[in-house]
Amino acid sequence: MIKFNKYFVPYIIILFLVGFRGKLIIAFVFVILHEFSHYLTARKLGFSGLHIEILPFGAALKLKNLDDASIEEDLVISISGPSINFILAVIFYLLLKNNYTSELNILFMTNLSLGIFNLIPAFPLDGGRILRDILSKKFIYRKASQITVYVSIISGMIILIVYFILLCYGTNNLNLILISFFILSCSFKEKERIVYIIMNDIIKKKFRFIKKGYIENRCISIFYKKDLLYALSIIDKNKYSIITVLDNEMKVIAVIYEEEVIEAIKDFGNITFEEFIKNKKK
Repeated sequence: MIKFNKYFVPYIIILFLVGFRGKLIIAFVFVILHEFSHYLTARKLGFSGLHIEILPFGAALKLKNLDDASIEEDLVISISGPSINFILAVIFYLLLKNNYTSELNILFMTNLSLGIFNLIPAFPLDGGRILRDILSKKFIYRKASQITVYVSIISGMIILIVYFILLCYGTNNLNLILISFFILSCSFKEKERIVYIIMNDIIKKKFRFIKKGYIENRCISIFYKKDLLYALSIIDKNKYSIITVLDNEMKVIAVIYEEEVIEAIKDFGNITFEEFIKNKKK
């Protein structure tokens, strides 16, 4: 299904008023090709439920079960889009060297620009997902998402600053300010969504486990004075957590499983592990 973003039509009208014509059509053809590359890669990895949203300056592919992708799968899917643009840019560049025409130059520059633009580390661009996937190798998913959101906000602000610098020199690049506002808007929405990532991922984890038939374990040790929500904040989205609770002397006082933490929050609220262990013994 193809859905048009509510800002798409006004944006196109503005671009036509300021003089954009054929280049815009060419850009969108390659944007769709870019997203189709994501789609083919995702389908090859077993994902389905295609949904493309046409944005003011591009398009975004959404698959209903893409959140279930592993870090490696998501990284491959994210890289596939910019990769096709860079491959096409190389092809058009080689053709351009042998036979220079303005049309080939436009095709070359369009694909090169799309490839570079989509690697900006900002949401909802591929670069944002790629950065989060890379950070997820070192940090838990929630922490990686938080860092990526801050980088995304900084990227949006830098683009906005560049717009004003160019404006001071007499260049009014409307695209820059619209892209900046769009990135900042998506970044703050993603920041709000992080709050719901933990519980949502834990719920989905069960279905992923049943579907695949296995799940990797992750063992973590937590100080007994810490609360249950703190434990949830460091639980990994792709692994089943086994929590070892330690006292002041770093001696093991309990081993608690992921689902026990969730049930305890439902039954007792956000209590400490010390209180939970006492309740558990009753």
